[in-house]
Amino acid sequence: MIKQSIFATAVLALLAVGACKEDPIVDPTPQDSVATIDANTTELKGYMRGTLLAGKTYMLTEDLIIPENEEIVIEPGVTVIAKASSGDIGPEITVHGSFFALGTKAQPILLSVPVADRTEANAFAGLWGGVQGTDYTKAIVLKWCRVEYLGGQGGPASPRAGKTRYGFYTNNPNTEFIMEDCSIYGCVDDVYRSNGGKIHIVRNLLEFCGSDGGDGFNMKAGTVGNMAFNLFIGGATNAYKVSNEGSSIVQTNINIYNNIAINCGYRRAGLTRGANINYEVGARGYAYNNIIANNKRGMRVLEDADLTNIKFDYNWYYGAFKEQVDEFIPSDAVTPTQSVLGTNNTIGGIGENDPMWTNVDLKAFTLAQFEAGVDQPLAMNKKGSNDFRLKASSPCLGKGTTMWGAVNAGFTLTGERGPSAANPSKDLGAFPADNSGNQYF
Repeated sequence: MIKQSIFATAVLALLAVGACKEDPIVDPTPQDSVATIDANTTELKGYMRGTLLAGKTYMLTEDLIIPENEEIVIEPGVTVIAKASSGDIGPEITVHGSFFALGTKAQPILLSVPVADRTEANAFAGLWGGVQGTDYTKAIVLKWCRVEYLGGQGGPASPRAGKTRYGFYTNNPNTEFIMEDCSIYGCVDDVYRSNGGKIHIVRNLLEFCGSDGGDGFNMKAGTVGNMAFNLFIGGATNAYKVSNEGSSIVQTNINIYNNIAINCGYRRAGLTRGANINYEVGARGYAYNNIIANNKRGMRVLEDADLTNIKFDYNWYYGAFKEQVDEFIPSDAVTPTQSVLGTNNTIGGIGENDPMWTNVDLKAFTLAQFEAGVDQPLAMNKKGSNDFRLKASSPCLGKGTTMWGAVNAGFTLTGERGPSAANPSKDLGAFPADNSGNQYF
C-alpha cells in the first residue's frame, strides 16, 4: 500500500478550499421547482429527482439537472435516449447533487442517442453532453453502463457553456466518482476530466475516444484514487494523464495498474503528445503491471512531477515499428522518465515481446495508417473481435507485482453505490487468468 503524502491527510480541510475553477458554475435551483420522477415519467428534462425504473426507456430532450442535496438513481436495464427537442446542442445531465447509474452485467444501462444515429461515422460527432458535475456535486457513480457519442458544445446552463464538453466532468474536491465495468464509445474530447475529488475507475472498455485531441482520463487539482484493469483502444492523445495543476491542498495521487493501452496517441498532432500514461505538474503515483502496445509514445513523466514519489515498474512495452520503439522513453522527457523506471520493466526492440493475447494482430496496420490522424482505419479504434485475454503460453502471466496496492482515496460511499475491490494482479494487463479483471472479453 502506498502512503499518501502529508498533503493528502488534510482531507478534512477541503471544504474550505476549492479546486481549480476553470468553468463558471450555475447556482442550484430552489427545491420547490424540482419534479419527482414516478412510474408515469417518460421524458427527462429540467430539475428532477427520483428513480428511473428497471427496464424502462426514457427520452432526454433537454438538460436534466439534479439539484444540490437531491439524487437520481437509474436501475438495471434502463435505456436513456438523448435527443435535443430543438437546436443543435445535445442535452446533458448536470449534477449538483448525486447521480447513481447502477446497472449489472446481466442488465446493463444504456445512455445513448436514437438508433439511427448510432453509426461509426458519428463516433466523434458529440451528439449529447454526458454527465457534468459542478462545485456542489456529491457523487457520480456508473456501474455496468454503456455510454455513447459524448461531447459537443455545452449550452448556456452547462458547466462547459460555450466549450466542448468532456464526457464526464467534476469540479468539487469532495466529489466521489466511480466508473466500473462500463463501455465508453465515442467522445470528442477527454472522456473524464476531474478537478479534485476521489476516483475509482476500473474494468472499463474505451473506444473512439478523442477526435483530434483530448485525453482519456485527465486527472487534475488534488484528485486521489486508482485506475485499473481498463482496456483503452485508439485514444487521441494520452490514455491516462495525471497532474496536480490547479488549486488544492491535497496532492494528486493516482495509481495506474493492470491496464492496456493500444494504438493510442496518433490523432493528436505533435511529437510531445501521445504518451499513453503521463504524470506531470507535481502529481504522484505508481504505474505498474500495464501493457502498452503500438502507441505513439511510451510512459512519460515530466520533470515538474513529484519524481520522488513516482515509480514505473513491471510494465510491458511492445512496438511494431521503429518510430514507436524509439519513443518508449519519450524523447522530450528522457531524464525524468528514466529516473522513475524500476528494474522490472520489459522494454525490447522492434516487434519484440509480443504479450501473446488470444486474438490480436499487432501487425494489422501500417505505420502510415497509424500516422493518418483523423483518417485512421476505424478498426484501429475499436475492440471488434479482438480478444485481449492472455494465452496460456503468454510471457505476461505472473510477470507483475502485488507489492503495491491501491491508493486509499477515503470513499464514504459503500455497498452497491461504493467502490468494489480492484486488487492488483501479477498477470500483466487488464485480463488476469483468474477472470478477476476486465469483463469485456
